[in-house]
Amino acid sequence: MILVKLLKIENIEPVGVDNLDKFIQGLNNILGHSVETVNKIDPNFDGYYLLPMGFTIPESGNGIVKENINEKVFLLSVINTNIRRILEECKPAGLTNWALFKGANTAIVGKTEVIEKVSTREEDEEIWYEELGYDDYVPIPFDGTYETVAKAILSYLEVYDKCLKSK
Repeated sequence: MILVKLLKIENIEPVGVDNLDKFIQGLNNILGHSVETVNKIDPNFDGYYLLPMGFTIPESGNGIVKENINEKVFLLSVINTNIRRILEECKPAGLTNWALFKGANTAIVGKTEVIEKVSTREEDEEIWYEELGYDDYVPIPFDGTYETVAKAILSYLEVYDKCLKSK
């Protein structure tokens, strides 16, 4: 199973990350232990960080949020109006949007090259954020539980990790 840590940036309190505690409990249930929470990225960590965003913007805390988002960071509950900007400026591993995260939906916005490895696209199906190299998909049908949300994120990150390491 892929290694993950919860990233909570010091002095930045994400507002609007509905049901984060339920997600963390679901993640802990899937992992079989409590997910470690850290305040900064360790460049030697061979896993991925889950960063709760909500209404947080990259410039928050004099740019400290933007400095902590990169290809090893998966964003949780990004408000829809910030998605395009975050994808353009920060290039995260992927994200869940706020509207779907709060309802325990398993839809993920992720790298198109990863999604193409695990999902078939219908002809004429729209690719979201195509010019940025991202698309959306549902890796696991949702059932309203945060355990399933955690499984969907972890399954995406496993394929993403293989793609990243094969570059």
